[in-house]
Amino acid sequence: MYRTMKSFIFLAFCILALSGAGCATRNFMLTETREKIREQQLIVRVAIERGIREFDLEIQEGFIVQGVQKESLPTRSRILVTDTSVRVNDSFYSTPVIITSAAPILLNGNPYYGRLRMEGGLLVNEIPLEEYLEGVLSSEVYENWPIEALKAQAVVSRTYVLVKTLQNREELYDVESTEVHQKFVYNVNSQNIHAAVEHTRSLFILLDGKPIEAFFHSSSGGITESCGEIFQQDLPYLRSIPDPYSREHENVFWTLTKSGEEIKRALKGIVDEKYESWRLNNIELNDKTSSGRVKEFSLLFGEQGRQIVRAHTFRLALDPKIFRSLLILEIQTEKMEDDTLFTFSGLGYGHGVGMSQWGAMNMALEGFTFENILTFYYRGTELGHYRVF
Repeated sequence: MYRTMKSFIFLAFCILALSGAGCATRNFMLTETREKIREQQLIVRVAIERGIREFDLEIQEGFIVQGVQKESLPTRSRILVTDTSVRVNDSFYSTPVIITSAAPILLNGNPYYGRLRMEGGLLVNEIPLEEYLEGVLSSEVYENWPIEALKAQAVVSRTYVLVKTLQNREELYDVESTEVHQKFVYNVNSQNIHAAVEHTRSLFILLDGKPIEAFFHSSSGGITESCGEIFQQDLPYLRSIPDPYSREHENVFWTLTKSGEEIKRALKGIVDEKYESWRLNNIELNDKTSSGRVKEFSLLFGEQGRQIVRAHTFRLALDPKIFRSLLILEIQTEKMEDDTLFTFSGLGYGHGVGMSQWGAMNMALEGFTFENILTFYYRGTELGHYRVF
């Protein structure tokens, strides 16, 4: 009994010592552990600026690296960039040049973590995978969404970017920071997003042990699209399925009104030149996919002019942020004196392939887990770890 009590007192003394004078040591150990975790992560190369020529840099304990040369940077600098060189205040460097700091780096007031590489007219943020994901989730979804929806997005985005890094190893970057791939703005201030990323750390969506093409979109409008209809690649886990969870939300229904002249200007270089002076009288739904999305539009000019335009091309030309989807309900026409007004009505937002973000949100509200959500949208796949290195 005495020996047990003596051991207990000694243990308590050790705990008090670590929680008092040992605080600095403990914090140092935690920081060192985080840095080791970062070193072991996949580094994602995100193209954040293309053709940038000058910007203001704010940095704490920062360095500029060119080959084996490493120099410290002042707290504030003006950076001038060409395709082959970088000027920092009064010093010149040949590209590629890397700017690095343990603290966030501010470019024109915008924060970035990790390293910044300037090469070939590109500004690339090289950032550890899990921190990259926090920036993606901050941009792609709402931080107050149910945690299971955030977890689902974390796994989808992690899988998506892994495939891109494997595909683009020989390129100057892996992904862009826009909707071309997935939106990214550095942000690690949301506890919900941080928790979602941490809870799913190192989890990927796999098929036969390999990461899948994890396409996703904002809203399917009630039915997803088969991958082959959009990306010309038929994948068994990305075929059209009914999606009742995306039928009711604030952004499900949309309309867009454009004049014939506006549409012709948007399609310049796509529509035959001979129709440039002809009036656009009507637009017909020429063909549809199995999900009911438009595959082709027929544009009717003048009395007999007709041209078929691929629907995906048409949507991109008119701006996919306002021409939200190809799940078109109807096109109304209104004849004006010198032009025609076209009002498009549709459902959903995005290409419709893979996970619907609003559908995932509604599934989470109904009590589904992130595993349930991913199983629903990516049929026949499984969750697991994938050895990156």
